[in-house]
Amino acid sequence: MSGKNFITLFLLVSAFILIVYGYTYYRKYSTIALLDEKIKMGRYQDGLAALQQLQDSLSFRILKAAGKEDPVISYNKGVLYALLENKKQAHIEYRKAMETNDPVLKARAIYNNANLIATDMDFSTAALQYTEVLKIDAHDFQAKKNLERMRLGEQQFNTMFSPEQLEREDRIEALKLIPWGTKYRFSGDQKIRW
Repeated sequence: MSGKNFITLFLLVSAFILIVYGYTYYRKYSTIALLDEKIKMGRYQDGLAALQQLQDSLSFRILKAAGKEDPVISYNKGVLYALLENKKQAHIEYRKAMETNDPVLKARAIYNNANLIATDMDFSTAALQYTEVLKIDAHDFQAKKNLERMRLGEQQFNTMFSPEQLEREDRIEALKLIPWGTKYRFSGDQKIRW
């Protein structure tokens, strides 16, 4: 094989790879634009089917075989699963999206995952997730607000089951049992005066 034929073959292979990559990129972003419209219309199952069809295409299977999962698709699948109230799958997809190098996408995935954790009333874990978002983007107002909510919720949850709170409730219950005065001593049911 001569040098000229080798260069021609190399250029043809490179052109083919670039065309496949460009087509994949175009298809991905046109599907995501279509997905936004489907989410606004409330057609979550259709959006999930469109993403699944995109993932089943030949070019994405080649990328997946190379060991590269697309974090944008994982993030969008997580959003759809969260809207469909399938929290377990949403957590899995958000975790895949968190492995990206894109800080904006990573912050969004962590934030949405923290929101799911907060709905399960796991305040400390959600607070840690919101802190991670603030490490990436210190000016994220929603993450700051939700972090404060989680800290307040955690504080209220901890005081709800504290020994002082239980002791106070026991004293209140004991006071309810004490008859107040002798006026109602012989009546059928005890009356409580506060």
